[in-house]
Amino acid sequence: MGIGINVLPLMRNRGIGSTLLETAEKEAAGKSDIVGLGVGLYADYGAAQKLYIKRGYIPDSLGVTYKYEHVKPGARVDLDDDLVLWFMKNLK
Repeated sequence: MGIGINVLPLMRNRGIGSTLLETAEKEAAGKSDIVGLGVGLYADYGAAQKLYIKRGYIPDSLGVTYKYEHVKPGARVDLDDDLVLWFMKNLK
């Protein structure tokens, strides 16, 4: 589990999300070569999804999780904040 980062809609497109990620990545770089994060799958997360890809994050290739449990093919889950695609980034 980790922490959530949220930039309020009124404050978006000012580089705040990128600055938060850059700070977190610098802090993590002293502890690990790889960082990861998860993002929701519905439209409210679209800006975050684009930001993570722009900053070099790629899907971890393990699929999606629901409440931190991997979703098996054919399973039915709610499309809510708990349905997450996980990304990773190599810091080296």
